[in-house]
Amino acid sequence: MSSPKYMMVTVAKCAPQQYGKAIEYLEGLANDLKSGAGAATTRHGIIATGEHTGQLILFQTYAEMNGIDRAFGVYETSTAYRGLIHDVEVSVTLRNIMRIEDLGLQSPSGGVPAYGVVTRAISAELEMERMRAVVPHFENNGAMIFRYCTILTGPAAGHRLLVVGYPSMDSVEKTYDTLRGSAEYDAILETHEIEWRNIIRVTG
Repeated sequence: MSSPKYMMVTVAKCAPQQYGKAIEYLEGLANDLKSGAGAATTRHGIIATGEHTGQLILFQTYAEMNGIDRAFGVYETSTAYRGLIHDVEVSVTLRNIMRIEDLGLQSPSGGVPAYGVVTRAISAELEMERMRAVVPHFENNGAMIFRYCTILTGPAAGHRLLVVGYPSMDSVEKTYDTLRGSAEYDAILETHEIEWRNIIRVTG
């Protein structure tokens, strides 16, 4: 299978006492998106830091933009999605579409990460060579997936989003210990203004 080219991210409020039921519905919705919309991958979790702390997050990737169009059709027919909205009463607070740039790990893992780190930044250009030079710092410290994206919708359209999955918080810590002070990361900071960085506890 070719690498996915587009990603949709949805964030939704959820009462903490409903997390268990919400995660069950998210699993069902993920299966519906794969079978009904052709989603290449799906991941969901709970945002642990930042402005949307405690909210649910769902990532879905597609080979083409038509997949995102089909995803909205799935929302209209999915029993799991109706359960999220009417039973759990989640409330969508953010939904954006991104183009995934041609950059990633040499050997991404098919397993489910325990944690994700999402970083949003402003950069006038993609700076692909600078970004490519920093990838080994993530890969050598256990990163399981690495997606560098351009946001296409919403007030942050044109900004960059970096989404990295890790097997543990120890892996996250080691990655940033290695990055700090490295020439490759310093070069990134010359061209990328970091707006925020948040941690996600991955639930599936």
